[in-house]
Amino acid sequence: MQFATRFRIEPAMLTRGFGDILYKVIPKPQVHPRAANNKQAIERLLVLTKGRNPTFSYYLEERLNRSPYPTEVRDLADRLDDIEPEGLFVIVCRYIRPRQLQWLYRNRKRIAGAALFLDDDIAATFVAQRSEWDYKAYLAAVGIFPLLVLNRILTDIWVSTPALGRAIAGNGAGIKVVGPLPTRQTYDVCKTPDSDDDRVVMAFHTGGCHEAEHKFLVPIVREALQRCRNLRFEVIASGKTAKMWQNAGLPAGQFVIHKNKTWTDYLEHTQEANVDILLVPLARSRINDVRAGTKRIDAVRMGAAPILSHNQVYQHCASNGEIFVNHDPDAWIEEICRLTQDIALRQRARDATADVVRWISENETDSFPLHAS
Repeated sequence: MQFATRFRIEPAMLTRGFGDILYKVIPKPQVHPRAANNKQAIERLLVLTKGRNPTFSYYLEERLNRSPYPTEVRDLADRLDDIEPEGLFVIVCRYIRPRQLQWLYRNRKRIAGAALFLDDDIAATFVAQRSEWDYKAYLAAVGIFPLLVLNRILTDIWVSTPALGRAIAGNGAGIKVVGPLPTRQTYDVCKTPDSDDDRVVMAFHTGGCHEAEHKFLVPIVREALQRCRNLRFEVIASGKTAKMWQNAGLPAGQFVIHKNKTWTDYLEHTQEANVDILLVPLARSRINDVRAGTKRIDAVRMGAAPILSHNQVYQHCASNGEIFVNHDPDAWIEEICRLTQDIALRQRARDATADVVRWISENETDSFPLHAS
């Protein structure tokens, strides 16, 4: 931890060139050869996760439900002293705190194995200039510095996409892909968004590290609302991005800004919300290019027709009838207006995306890539 205190990073230092250098020297997850050869029989699973979150819901929860092994899930704040390490396979969901890391290191020769699951390039998020500094500090504390110890324990590294595996380990050797497998709660929808009401609701929902997408959408949404007076817009944003929308000059009465929500609250909100169009832009970046297209799941849960960025992330598993648009503002405006005016087109796009999510839920491998007991 001396590195954390002695090496201070100032905002002005994170130019693109310095960011590239820093990205190369930041620790990346690695399987320890000696640990990987420890093939003890697996009897139980332990998952360490930061509460309920989208990573857990979209990748781990359903596999745990179908697992033949007894499973326990612990929050990052929980103590582990009451857990018997023999026969235990530990799954670290993105992050780990020092107290749990100490327990894991102390019992590294007794556990049956340990896997780190990642659905983001954490090092890329850390060096990105648009990341908030409090978020960078959090990533360093629970996602980057722990690797100095965790890399001496890991028997497995699991990632959400092959591209993320290559980003972390060059050719992706030794890394296994565990793709999205959403629980039915996260994508099942029992509502019909379109009604006799002429009003059409459009939404943009995203978490941190998407400032570029907010900036991209502001003039697009402003123009679309001015052209389509029956269009309403809701956005989830806080801090800098919320101020961006407040000062965007959007037509009064046609938009609402929701604050960032916990994952549980967001699930509840999107299960109840009536959203007709979901905007899913994704700017090219080191972070975005290795992601999985999980916003499809959100769209299906809301019963919304998504407008998806035309890129490698969403072209994967694309279905005929889905709507893809290049990163061109005029094209997005035109597509929004077209969907606003055409109920049948929205229904086709909605059904096509639902087909993709249903196919994933039925065909994605439903087990973890564990070594044979």
